[in-house]
Amino acid sequence: MSEKTPIEKISDVINNFADHTISAIAKTYYTKNPGKEPTYAGVGNDLDLSVLEVGDIINIHGINSPEVAGLLRPATKLILGFMSGAHWYHTAIYAGDGKIVEAWAPRVRKTSAKILKTADDVEVYRVDTTEDVKKKAVKFCESKIGLPYNYNWMFIIPIFYPSAKKIENDKYYCSELVWAAYKVAGDIDINAYPEFKSTPPIGGYAVAPQNIGDNKKLKVISRADGRMKT
Repeated sequence: MSEKTPIEKISDVINNFADHTISAIAKTYYTKNPGKEPTYAGVGNDLDLSVLEVGDIINIHGINSPEVAGLLRPATKLILGFMSGAHWYHTAIYAGDGKIVEAWAPRVRKTSAKILKTADDVEVYRVDTTEDVKKKAVKFCESKIGLPYNYNWMFIIPIFYPSAKKIENDKYYCSELVWAAYKVAGDIDINAYPEFKSTPPIGGYAVAPQNIGDNKKLKVISRADGRMKT
């Protein structure tokens, strides 16, 4: 393994601090709320979960993580919304059997797809590839369950550094995980902006959820927007 650059080393220090802090907050939340169903705490939507197939990618808008005391909503609005011009804040992959896999602070996890209905709005995409590739992509994501969340997308310098996304990593942010999964499974790049991106939606070298949503090669299967309800 190559020696890490100074930026990567500094990023690791900040990531470790964030990981310990968020992990402690999340542990406190679940201690006080045993058995609590995971939620994005958005306004809710009417997504038909029956449309989901193994390997489908889901983008999510409107997350207000109760595990970390609601800290994700202002962070995503500021960094992903106002700064980058992005609509989508989070990405997950459907693993089958009513479950999704997602890199969600503080750890990559597998949880019920019902959580998707608790966001403000969601969009489901399907990759034009074989069932085998889709299953391999899911298996890759499942193999990363328990790894720490990668907070690099929140740091300005790492976002504008090539190491902002890695296929094999010891930590992942949401869209990075799903992007890496399809790169490994079938050498498929679901990132609409694979090079440096300095115009809205600004992503630098990172692969943001909006980068995936803007990929015209992905088929939109369904969209549900709870904010449209009257």
